[in-house]
Amino acid sequence: MAAGKKLVDTFKAKSWYKLMAPKFLSEKEIGQVPALDDEHIINRIIIVPLKDITQDIGHMYYAVKLRVFEVKGKTAYTKFIGHQVSREYLRTLVRRRRDVINLVFSVKAADTSELRVKVVVVTNNLCSNSLKTDMRKIVIDTLTERAKKTELGDIVHDIVYGKIAMELTGVLRKRASIRRVEISKTTLKEDFDTEDVVALPGKDSEKAPKVITGDETEQAKAETEVEEKAEEEPATA
Repeated sequence: MAAGKKLVDTFKAKSWYKLMAPKFLSEKEIGQVPALDDEHIINRIIIVPLKDITQDIGHMYYAVKLRVFEVKGKTAYTKFIGHQVSREYLRTLVRRRRDVINLVFSVKAADTSELRVKVVVVTNNLCSNSLKTDMRKIVIDTLTERAKKTELGDIVHDIVYGKIAMELTGVLRKRASIRRVEISKTTLKEDFDTEDVVALPGKDSEKAPKVITGDETEQAKAETEVEEKAEEEPATA
C-alpha cells in the first residue's frame, strides 16, 4: 500500500500582521490578520465597522474599506478606498409623504484623486420635479467645488465624520424642508482592484455592511432595492 501523503497545515505557517488605520483615523491599530508573507498581505482589502475605530455610537451603521499598501516588519499600513452606510439604516429614512433623491457622481480632490460618491437626500414632504432637479444641481455643484479645494485625506475625513452632509443640509434647507442628507457610499478610483477581502468582526458587526467580493453583484442588488423602495414609497398616499 502506498504511503499516504502528509497533510500540511498551512495556517500554522502564517504570521499575524498588525493592521493600522489611515492617518485621518489616527493611524491606530484596528486588528490583526494572518498571512504567509508580506506579498500575501499587500493590496489586501479590509472592511471594518467605523464604530470600532472611533468608539462613536453615531458611527454604528458605517463601515470603511481599507487597502493594505505597505508592510514594515509585522505591521501593515492601510489607506482609505471607500466607505458605505448599511442598507438597513437607509431603509429607515424612507417614509410616506417624503421624497428621496439619489445621486451618483464623481468629484476630484485638490491632489487630483477621484472619488465616486453616492448621496441620498430625504425631504420632509413631497417636492416638485423642478425642485428635485434644483437640489440635485446644488448637491453636485457644492460637493464638486468643496472637493477641488481640499486634499483627499481631508475630504474623506469630512465625509466619514458627517461634516459635509451637514454642510449640504444647510445649503438645501434654503430651498426645501430637508429631513436628512447622507453620503451613503464612496469609492476611490484606483488603477487596479482585488477580490481578496477580509472583514474584521466587531461588537456591532452584524449592523455593518456585508463583505462583498468579486464584481460586488450582491451589493449592487442591495443598493438597487434601496433605491427602488426610495422611489416608490414617497409616491404612496
